[in-house]
Amino acid sequence: MRTRPLHVGVQLQGQNTSWADYARAVRAVEDLGFGSVWTFDHVLPFSGPDDGACFETLTTMGAWAVLTNRTRVGVLVNGVLYRDPAVLAKAAAQVDQITGGRLEFSLGAAWAEREFRAYGWPFPSVSERYERLDEALDLIKQLWAQHRTTFVGKYYRVLDAPCEPKPVQSPHPPITVGGTGLGSLKVAARHGQRLNMVGPPATCATTIAKLREVCAQLGRDFDGIELSAHPNLVLAPTAAAAEEAAVAVAASHGTDLAAARDGWLIGGPAEVVTKMRAYTDLGINHFVVALGYPFDTASLRLLRDEVLPAVAA
Repeated sequence: MRTRPLHVGVQLQGQNTSWADYARAVRAVEDLGFGSVWTFDHVLPFSGPDDGACFETLTTMGAWAVLTNRTRVGVLVNGVLYRDPAVLAKAAAQVDQITGGRLEFSLGAAWAEREFRAYGWPFPSVSERYERLDEALDLIKQLWAQHRTTFVGKYYRVLDAPCEPKPVQSPHPPITVGGTGLGSLKVAARHGQRLNMVGPPATCATTIAKLREVCAQLGRDFDGIELSAHPNLVLAPTAAAAEEAAVAVAASHGTDLAAARDGWLIGGPAEVVTKMRAYTDLGINHFVVALGYPFDTASLRLLRDEVLPAVAA
């Protein structure tokens, strides 16, 4: 069993909300003492109708730098197709500078095909997206490490390119790779300090076993990769109240609750403790619980006060 300390962050989904409500929720996450606050990387709402508000990722991250003082900040996860990796490297380094070294960097292969159709962007095969993910992380790490970088890859190239200022964190901000496919696991084994997974504990157990195999094949120390889970949180004082709230949350997301519920943390404090322990029993110590609008900060207080002490015990 791994002995890493428990870390719990909160993803505030920047869709179907106002900036004023969102900013209040960000401040509440920090005031409640959670270790990190996260957004997502989308240009349209990830579910439901596509014409609701959806906050752009990099400008949101920049605003967080002045909304927070202690909490680490991140994206679950940046999608490799949304912007050139050199642009992303520059933006991430700047956020790390503004926050004084509080950035959690991430990258994944991107999946929300309807966004690419809507904006006329190419959406290549999953195998190409994995290749781009791997190559992009190679380039980004070089830009952060070297005074000038020349890189000629299959998809990306830079010539004698500086990237200043560098990130504050050395050798670079922690890199989270998101995804459960074999391509993502190979990229995590090559580049990542953390793998973030979505799904119930049984799915995560299968992914972890595959990651262990990939690490052995590539000569990477499996224990050097932190394991992270990203469940939706619907927590209430009673299980019945949580079930009622979960129905409303799923409806607001356009999500089939019956299909998704195994990967959500739904229940009263006792039920959520049990569900979180099913993850920690697998060696998962890092959680980023997801909240959509309206942001239920009362559930976060309940999580902090009644759930996490029991999970950490």
